[in-house]
Amino acid sequence: MRILRGVIIALLVSVLLVAGLIVLMIESEPVVDVKAAEQVADADTVHELLAQLESSVSDRHQGHTITITTQQFDSIVGFLQRATPDFRGKVTVHPDATRLQASIAIPVDLFDSYLNVDATILPANFLLLDEVKIGDLHIPGHLAVGLAEWLVNRWTKSDIATQAREQIEKVSMTEQEMMVSLRPMDGFLRNLNEVKNGLSVDQDDELRDLTAYYLRYISFQDITLADTPQPAVDFIRLTMKRAAQRSTPENAAEHNRAAILALAIFIGHHRVANFVGDVQPDADKALKPLTPPLLRGRNDLARHFLISAALKVLSEQGVTLAIGEFKELMDRAMGGSGYSFVDLTADMAGIEFARVATSPVHAVRVQQLLSDMHDDDVIMPPVDGLAEGLSKDQFIEQFERVDSDAYLQEVAKIKARLATVPLYQLEDN
Repeated sequence: MRILRGVIIALLVSVLLVAGLIVLMIESEPVVDVKAAEQVADADTVHELLAQLESSVSDRHQGHTITITTQQFDSIVGFLQRATPDFRGKVTVHPDATRLQASIAIPVDLFDSYLNVDATILPANFLLLDEVKIGDLHIPGHLAVGLAEWLVNRWTKSDIATQAREQIEKVSMTEQEMMVSLRPMDGFLRNLNEVKNGLSVDQDDELRDLTAYYLRYISFQDITLADTPQPAVDFIRLTMKRAAQRSTPENAAEHNRAAILALAIFIGHHRVANFVGDVQPDADKALKPLTPPLLRGRNDLARHFLISAALKVLSEQGVTLAIGEFKELMDRAMGGSGYSFVDLTADMAGIEFARVATSPVHAVRVQQLLSDMHDDDVIMPPVDGLAEGLSKDQFIEQFERVDSDAYLQEVAKIKARLATVPLYQLEDN
């Protein structure tokens, strides 16, 4: 009886402790209230950051200093906000500290509730976190870092989080920049690859195997060896026709998912396979057509369409559209292709294509329609008259930002064109 009483008391204390922590952490108002459209205004500056990161990986035997500007921080956080509406973030850089703030809306019907996180990074010859605040709960920086490190190490059954922390040689700041000096990345990257390969994570083996099958299937077709560019719809038709032959009404949606992923890997970019698993017959030589397939006469539109469709299969629609939009904002930089509403149309068409093709309600019907497809109009609306090739200055002059009336009107034009495609009028309910 005494043991039972002790267990009950321990459970009650645990429940009260958890309830107390929740009360401390949850707040009724967000501490961050910024517009994502303003934050992504300088998305073109992220090119410079990506180049630094690529250099640190390619030249992995040398140390590197990664410089992150306020504009780059804002752009990345703004992208996250466009992709995840319940998230708000802000980064403030000063010579004596960098402050990271985030507000996450928690879906509660009775009242508004937010998880507000506030962390401060200090200049030091290592990663030095001053303090982490979650609502009214204050956690010392060293304890927060240690806890995160312990959790990652435990999950990966390695010391990879400890190695990652030790890669940081120095953190310094100016009024608008944070500089992170990294030790040579070679050893860390090799260990990270070993950890990734050894992770026991939930993976959709059936989807991976089906994707590998459809990837091999389309690579064996005669059209793949054509010495002149072929229509992307022909590749899609052949793959979806095969999916119709191999699937049943019960698993047609799953076969369509695999077919989309295979086409995205084959035509879009071979690195899409990283999100699916080991699907290439030869890991050292990715399968691809001899000449680049075309959609509306352009290879870039075929790639935009299929990669967006694949991202929709792998994620949420908001994330996929935000990626496409952010990529266009980055392209406004000097040397980029410029902001293109034509590319954005292909992104949005790819999202709609994936939506109807992977719907259990319409999967079989989509297979039937695409098995007889010979024209771009079946999946892609006309793109004539849409603005593209806009530099940053031209974009700002015409549209200001991505939540302006002028910008939203241009997006509305795209949606109106998508509404003319009969395939995309299939509703899920």
